[in-house]
Amino acid sequence: IDSGVDYGHPDLAANMWNGSACVSSAGNPLGDCVHGYDFASNDKDPLPEFSVTPDYTHGTAVAGTVAAVGNNGIGVAGIAPNAKIMAIRFDFTIGQEVEAIDFATANGVTIINASYGTTFQSMIERDAIDRFRAAGGLFVAAAGNSDSNNDSVPFYPASHDLPNIISVAASDQLDGLTWVTNYGVANVD
Repeated sequence: IDSGVDYGHPDLAANMWNGSACVSSAGNPLGDCVHGYDFASNDKDPLPEFSVTPDYTHGTAVAGTVAAVGNNGIGVAGIAPNAKIMAIRFDFTIGQEVEAIDFATANGVTIINASYGTTFQSMIERDAIDRFRAAGGLFVAAAGNSDSNNDSVPFYPASHDLPNIISVAASDQLDGLTWVTNYGVANVD
């Protein structure tokens, strides 16, 4: 769930989710979704909108870090080079995030990457992540990028107290914390 994914990218195309049988969050057939859904534009094409999204490359970069095809002689290899990528674009509002989580849940997603957040807690966000947990889903959330202690100043969704959330800090090439990453003994995994 991010700013969209360039699903035609040569390092990602082979690992994109087949959305031919996608359903709405209520389970109603939607027909052909092009590798995911775009809640910002309310259509079935999650390609980043270069003129609209402030950081339109972020979702593609994250997708590549996770699931870029390995051993193909181009680009990079992701940490899970055989994973399938469902691209879900949203405009970084809680309402669209909840729709995105419920869409992913209804379509059988088992892991959601959430590289975004805020210091404002939302119970509807928490409830959506809890519904995802009840369906067997793991929610990987960014700890944040403000060099802040999440034990003192929570960062959501990473700081919601749910057993299916893994809060991830950023590390450097020496496996130490980067200078911008959030941290916290109790709230960052």
